[in-house]
Amino acid sequence: MGSFRRSVLEALPLVLLLIVSVRGEPSFKCAENYCEFVVNEQLLGGDVQAYKFNLSAEYGTVEVQFEKSLVSIVPPSLFEDNGQKVDTLVMREVDVQRVDADTFTKAVALKSLQMHRNRIPKLFNRMFRNATNLRRINFGGNRIDAVEEYTFEGLANLSVIRLSRNKIPVLPRKLFAGLSSLTSLLLDHNRILELPEGIFEDLTILDELYLSFNFLERLTRNSFKGLVELDNLALHNNRISTIEPDTFASLATLQYLTLGSNRLTSLAPETFIAQTKLAKLDLSVNQLAELPKDLFRYTTALKELKMSNNSLKELHSDLFANTAKLEDLVISHNEVESLDAALFRNLRKLEMLLLENNNIGHIFPGTFDALQSLRALDLNQNGIMTIEGGLFRALRVLDKLYLQNNLISMVSGDSLEGAVQLTELYLNKNPLQSIDDDFLRIPSLMALAMDFCGLKTLPKGLFAKQQSLKLLFLEGNKLTDLDPDLFAPLVELEELDLSANLLYNISNALANLTSLKLLDLSDNRLRSLQDNAFANMTTLKKLNLKQNKLTEIPRALAKLPNLSTLTLETNKIKSTVVGEPLANLEDLYMGENEITKLRLNDFPAVEELYVERNQIHSLSVDTFVGNRKLKTVDLTDNRLTGPLEGIFTPLRKLVTLTLSGNPLGRVTRATFEGLLKLEDLTLRNIKLTELTGAPFASLSELEKLDLSENRLAAVDEASVRGIGKLREFYINDNEIGIDGLSGLDILNRVQTVSLSNQSIVVPDTLLANKSWMVEFYVQGGTFASLPAQFFRSTIALEKLSLSDNKQLVKLPKDFFQYVPYLEELVLLNNSLSVLEPGVFDPLGLLRELDISENPLKSLPGGLFAQTFLLESLRMADANLTTLPAGIFDKLYVLAKLDLANNQLRTLPEGVFNRLYSLETLSLENNQLEALQPALFKSLEKLNIVILSHNKLAAIDPQLFAGLPVTAIDLSYNRLTTFDESAMAFAGRLLMLSLESNKLTSLKIHSTLEKLFVDDNKLSSIEVKLEDSYSHITSLSVVRNNFTALDAFYQFKMLTELDASYNAFTELNLAKLFNEIVPLYTLNVSNSFVERVQFGKIEHTPTLVHLDISNNNLTALDVRAFAVFRQLQNFVFGGNRFDTFVVEDLLRAFDDLQTIGLEGTVWKCDFLKSLKASMEEADVTFAYKEKETLHERLESVCSRQLYGICCV
Repeated sequence: MGSFRRSVLEALPLVLLLIVSVRGEPSFKCAENYCEFVVNEQLLGGDVQAYKFNLSAEYGTVEVQFEKSLVSIVPPSLFEDNGQKVDTLVMREVDVQRVDADTFTKAVALKSLQMHRNRIPKLFNRMFRNATNLRRINFGGNRIDAVEEYTFEGLANLSVIRLSRNKIPVLPRKLFAGLSSLTSLLLDHNRILELPEGIFEDLTILDELYLSFNFLERLTRNSFKGLVELDNLALHNNRISTIEPDTFASLATLQYLTLGSNRLTSLAPETFIAQTKLAKLDLSVNQLAELPKDLFRYTTALKELKMSNNSLKELHSDLFANTAKLEDLVISHNEVESLDAALFRNLRKLEMLLLENNNIGHIFPGTFDALQSLRALDLNQNGIMTIEGGLFRALRVLDKLYLQNNLISMVSGDSLEGAVQLTELYLNKNPLQSIDDDFLRIPSLMALAMDFCGLKTLPKGLFAKQQSLKLLFLEGNKLTDLDPDLFAPLVELEELDLSANLLYNISNALANLTSLKLLDLSDNRLRSLQDNAFANMTTLKKLNLKQNKLTEIPRALAKLPNLSTLTLETNKIKSTVVGEPLANLEDLYMGENEITKLRLNDFPAVEELYVERNQIHSLSVDTFVGNRKLKTVDLTDNRLTGPLEGIFTPLRKLVTLTLSGNPLGRVTRATFEGLLKLEDLTLRNIKLTELTGAPFASLSELEKLDLSENRLAAVDEASVRGIGKLREFYINDNEIGIDGLSGLDILNRVQTVSLSNQSIVVPDTLLANKSWMVEFYVQGGTFASLPAQFFRSTIALEKLSLSDNKQLVKLPKDFFQYVPYLEELVLLNNSLSVLEPGVFDPLGLLRELDISENPLKSLPGGLFAQTFLLESLRMADANLTTLPAGIFDKLYVLAKLDLANNQLRTLPEGVFNRLYSLETLSLENNQLEALQPALFKSLEKLNIVILSHNKLAAIDPQLFAGLPVTAIDLSYNRLTTFDESAMAFAGRLLMLSLESNKLTSLKIHSTLEKLFVDDNKLSSIEVKLEDSYSHITSLSVVRNNFTALDAFYQFKMLTELDASYNAFTELNLAKLFNEIVPLYTLNVSNSFVERVQFGKIEHTPTLVHLDISNNNLTALDVRAFAVFRQLQNFVFGGNRFDTFVVEDLLRAFDDLQTIGLEGTVWKCDFLKSLKASMEEADVTFAYKEKETLHERLESVCSRQLYGICCV
């Protein structure tokens, strides 16, 4: 519940308790030194300027607080009649809409003014001229876009100003003049573009200055003049690209400085020369490519330094020479290629070193020797190939070591030498091929992660010394069975994850893990468990057996006396009978099985029951008699018919009931009789046509009701009688029109209402009493307009959607006046052809707006002039032919802009110039023929650009100059040549799509990682090498003119190659895999292949998916293909053979999961025998998606078996 909504609405009934009528005008009296008033201007009526306040405390001053109120201004009487008494005024979140120049003229005793989170737009000159006792002012979280130069004149005693989270673009030069007592100034989250020189010169005792989340571009020597006592300076999340060398020269007392998330490309060596007391410095998320070796020469007190997310490639050996007190150092997400052996020589107090996601392929032993206090070392994602040679030999107190996502293939007993106190080791996603028995010689280890390392076996003695290990993660490996002695030493193990392996059997290898509390065996191939599999696991509480091949609940579970959570989803279990009770089981998950009848006798303590997507066709009145502790029951997508009267009556503690996807047909009051604590009821798609007899009358605690996907024509008062506490009501995707919603009239505490159908009649008074409303969605309304007062009661509304209403052609200018706190607005697929200027002006907090699929054609220039906080804007499919100049100029924080599917032929010069925060821009499917070179020049955060389906014949190399673009889609244009290597991106372009152009020539930069060029005329791709090899990992060249695989040999990092629909004739797979070692997926289907050559492959191939279908091969040589031992998916149908030996296939590929046979007309008897052998080996058929009409027609045949043509 939002704080504004809570404060405004919770106590509305109390208002009258504080009011005395005086000649018809409200009067408020208080005789205490603390007075709390509840004032709701809407309910009281009259002129707020006439409200009277009588504060009659006998002694001292008075603190006045407006709580749970709605009041548009500060009532004049408050200070006119009590100005010498009020020392504190709190009007937080009460919807104050303005203050005037004279509001505080008589506030002579006022010391603290708290007006935050209101709608105040402006502060005036000398508005506090007589309030000279003011110490604290808080106008944070308003809508202030103007502060006049002498607003604070005369406030010599003021110590705190908070103006955070407003819309202030300009700070007048004299704004803070004379404020010699100010210690705290908060200006963050505004729109400030520059700092006038000397603006802070009078703030000589200022301690903290927050300027973060603004749009400052440069800092000069006079930016912080006068701040001689400043301790904390926050400048993060601006646009700072320039810092003059002596900018911070006067800030000798500074201890905390944040410069993260700016645009810094360089720093002068003397930038921090005066910061001898600096303890924390943040330079992260900039564009720094190098750092001067003397940058930190004088920051000798530095304890925390963050430099992550820059472009640093090299760190000088003397960079940290004078930072001996450093404790935390963060250099992650850079491009560092090596570490000088002397780099960390003086960092003896360093406790945390983060080097994640760099390019450090090798680290010389001794590099970390000086780090005697290091407790955490993160080397994730660097490309490290070995950790041998005593790399960690001096790290005696190292506690956590992160080595995930590297290229480590071998670990030995010496790998962790020296790290004698290591407790956590993370090796996930390394291609481990060799693990010595004595690798884990460190007895202190408590957590070990080796997920997704390709492990097929584990050394028998690996855990011999791990008596302290508590957490062991082995997910996503290729273990098929477990040695009974492997886990025996793990007497303290509490969590074991063996999910996503290939386990067929665990025998009793885990039975003696007597301390185990959580065991995950999900996504394996277990068909059964032997009865003593868990014999001694008396402490096990959670067991996950999801997605195996079990046909019954294993009796082995009866040996688990403390089991509380059991997951058996996605198996083939037909019965819920165990045979022995699981006395302490509380949570049971059995969705997606084959259960036909629910028997719960073996689960007397169950509280959470999930049996969705089974085949349960009926429930008896005694089904739940023995399960009175149930709090949640999910029966979604079974075969139950209604009305299920009396079935749930025993469940007095039930809180959540889901019956969706069952053909109940009807429900009655007896269906839910006795469910006194039910809060959440979901009845989606249960074939309801009416709600008669007040079916929910007994559900007095119900808070959420979902009646979607039924055939309800109306929801009348009788339908919802008894559920007065309802908070959420959904009736979406109703199959017939809804013409009666009178039942909603009595739901006056509802917070969310969602209605959708092709035809919904919305009553004019639907929201008249919905003061709690936060979310309102109507899809398929039939109204042409709504009354001006429709939203009057819903001031707290945060999300509004009015979509798919073809009668809605226009919005009055004042349509949103009563929903000023709206954050999300969807007006999708209506008939709006005109939007009035200023229609969105009241929506100062709006963050997401979607006006797509309306016939707008054009937009008024100032449409978004007041929606300063907009982060996402969709205007797709709006028939726009032009964009007004300056239409986006106020949208500084917009991150996503979608202009797809319009009729834009040109874009005005500078139309995107103020979109400083834009990350994603879609101009897909317009009529653009050319783009100005400077079109995107100010989009300094632009990351993704979609320009597909236009008419572009050329792209200027300067179009993306200096921009951090990582992904571009130029598909379906008219390009004949393209040179990506000539474009001056700020960083590295990672993904490029050029599908369906007319390319005959393509040149790319070696740093590109994903390239899609389907449907062109390419026969080669040129690479401009910056490194020694191309970084391409995914390449799709479908339907081009390639004739040989050697065109791809230059892509040494390739993991995915789709070269289908080319013309190869012959495939030399040995050569291909010797040249491209990491290739994981290969598709050469439909390419006229007649021969496949094999030879010696020097490295074990990692191929998992191979598609050679629809070629001209005359036989399947399984023995030749057996070199690809890791193959999981093999597609070879549509060649010139119609038989093969399935046993050879299954023997050749241990990990085989699917085979694809489409394209060949097989013998039906052959397919039947094939199917039997495949089921035994857990192998299934793979099917291709038919993309074109021709492919769909080709797949039609007279007879099919298992979806495959046969005769």
